[in-house]
Amino acid sequence: MTGNTELPREASSRVKSRFSGKIRNRTARRWLEKLGFSWRKIQKGIYVDGHERSDVVRYRQEVFLPAFNEIRPFLVAWDEGGQMIMPQNLPPGQKPLVLVTHDESTFNANDGKRRVWMKDGKQPLRPKARGKGLMVSDFLTPGGRLAVPDTISDAELSTRLLPRRYATEYFIYGKDKYWQGDDMVDHTLKVAIPIFNATFPGCQAIFLFDNASNHSSYAADALRVDNMNLHPGGKQSWLRDGFIHEKGIPQSMRFPADYYDRNLAGKQKGIKRVLQERGLWPERGLVLKCPVTHNRPGCDSRGGCCARRVLGAEKDFRDQKGRLQEEVEKLGHRVLFYPKFHCELNFIERYWCQAKWFARENCGYDFEALKATVPEALASVTASSIRGFYRLALRVIDAYSAGIQYGTAEFKDTVYKTHRRIEDKSKW
Repeated sequence: MTGNTELPREASSRVKSRFSGKIRNRTARRWLEKLGFSWRKIQKGIYVDGHERSDVVRYRQEVFLPAFNEIRPFLVAWDEGGQMIMPQNLPPGQKPLVLVTHDESTFNANDGKRRVWMKDGKQPLRPKARGKGLMVSDFLTPGGRLAVPDTISDAELSTRLLPRRYATEYFIYGKDKYWQGDDMVDHTLKVAIPIFNATFPGCQAIFLFDNASNHSSYAADALRVDNMNLHPGGKQSWLRDGFIHEKGIPQSMRFPADYYDRNLAGKQKGIKRVLQERGLWPERGLVLKCPVTHNRPGCDSRGGCCARRVLGAEKDFRDQKGRLQEEVEKLGHRVLFYPKFHCELNFIERYWCQAKWFARENCGYDFEALKATVPEALASVTASSIRGFYRLALRVIDAYSAGIQYGTAEFKDTVYKTHRRIEDKSKW
């Protein structure tokens, strides 16, 4: 029993043994259950299903679904034979749109078969650890993996400034080496977009990313109040120019080099000065941020309570996009983020399932073997399967658009038809 499971005093006096004066185990268990405790196995990881969390539902219903359904008539489709079907009657200036979904997944050297035939219950000897890992970052379209078409030979790749045939990126992770936001930006800009432009000339990509911190990290000069001090100078970031929408004029975030006060010339402006120039600094003043104490939770949900909340509510700061989205849009393409906790919307997830099943079936329990097996595993997923995964994701989107709640019988009947159910669940 842990130290925070103290029994009520009146209960303690009733359950003492007349002989030893101690609480019996069964009595303690009964009271622990009454107090809301349960006897469970300790898990290595914690998963929280936030499908119906209020902020997640709000983003899904008010941001993601309207944005997706708005572009849906302009999307390139694929028929059963894998031929592209271009959208018809496009408005002037509207290019055909191609969905390009992204995700990362990890494969481990010792991740072998989950089920095997055993004689007399004898377990096969395997390494206990998962082994060295290989992370894969990949892009899919509804027609298959994002790749340079076969009409362009391997010899032509370099002459056309194409990095390789497939957009897949392999990354050996571990120790102090992890996939970060800059890696994601480089992979998209230097690999995925050049391949997309060669594969779908005249089309615009709609890149779909998970709502992960790596995908929404900001540029160093982004308009972020968290990177600013209340007063000028000091250790704060050098931010790009802002824009005062009420006045229709730009605003520099640093003092000019020839500023009359030589102590401030060339330094970064603090939040106070920026708000003063916008006419938003009150006479009573503002603290930088609301303190969190035993009787105060922090910032007021209504805003306007501290300097960071006031400036953060300004349109130029509020509309600040992450670096990945900014860089993609500069190259003429668009970005849309999936709602959190909604892996069923991303059709690449089932691609990973099939690829991992292949990797486990052919596991060599060696990292060199893993590096050879993973590309084969990815190639084992056919384009027709990926088209099926995409159609399933569209049915999920239709269910959410109709207001059907995830996990209900109506949801399952709408998304999963009888002849589409998984029969060999060992693969999943």
